[in-house]
Amino acid sequence: MSQWEGFEELVKVVEVGSFSGAAQALGVSKGHVSQRISQLEERLGTRLLHRTTRKLSLTELGNLYYERCKQVIEDLEEIEQTVSEFQQQATGILKLSSPNLLGEMHIVPAIADFLKEHDTLEIEHNFSSRKVDLIEDAYDVAIQVGARTDINVENKPLAKTTFQLVASPQFLQQVGTPEEPSDLKLMACVMFTEYGTSKPWRFVRGEEKVSVTGKCAWHSNSGHCLLAAARNGLGMAYLPDYYLSNDIKAGHLVPVLEDWCGIERDIVAIYQHRRHLSAKVKLFIDFLEKRFQNHRPW
Repeated sequence: MSQWEGFEELVKVVEVGSFSGAAQALGVSKGHVSQRISQLEERLGTRLLHRTTRKLSLTELGNLYYERCKQVIEDLEEIEQTVSEFQQQATGILKLSSPNLLGEMHIVPAIADFLKEHDTLEIEHNFSSRKVDLIEDAYDVAIQVGARTDINVENKPLAKTTFQLVASPQFLQQVGTPEEPSDLKLMACVMFTEYGTSKPWRFVRGEEKVSVTGKCAWHSNSGHCLLAAARNGLGMAYLPDYYLSNDIKAGHLVPVLEDWCGIERDIVAIYQHRRHLSAKVKLFIDFLEKRFQNHRPW
């Protein structure tokens, strides 16, 4: 018999004054409570309770044992309360990954506001366009475009981004403006390449859906570089709208094929699926969701 078995039943019996009341409070049978206390007395080699048909009372040693057990239970309750309160506080280091431009322009300002509310938290923010391994790379949260299908990973949609086709005014003056997506096969394009592969650009107009691989004049695995290349007239670029809003407003880039829409993707926060999510992760995810759900800052 474990040295912990029986003491909780003893305390509850003394508190409520009966075996049946203790059983009801603990959600067990009266026989179970009686058996546990009898086993406890046998293990200790002494009687703890005087039992009569009218009432229960503690023996001298029973009273001593009861007071100590009661203190243990109170201490355990206090420890659990402390752990529960700590779990609700954002403390420690939150390790975060995000794409470069999205992170620099929109996640960093969000972090600054988040830390004003949770100044006991530290942030480690790394920038990468690759899909990080949350476990191997020890990340709490990863922000990226597009959901993940990993096992035991949660995807929390934060906002939507729409891909747009853009070019510099100078480029369009030199080579002309495409009228249909198929025209891109003959016109210079700067394309995103990952692991040596470029994905076709997808466009939608009503019920029409087309995929086109443009004439690749320049390629990179960096959205920053593609944006700079398009701005400097190296070709047309197909990028998420959060990359483009400032350049379009400033006139450095102009939308192309406006009758067609690019694909729409979710910007998601990714974190490990856990039964008990740490406070720092939960609070940060909830903050980002509230910040971006109803307003796209771009």
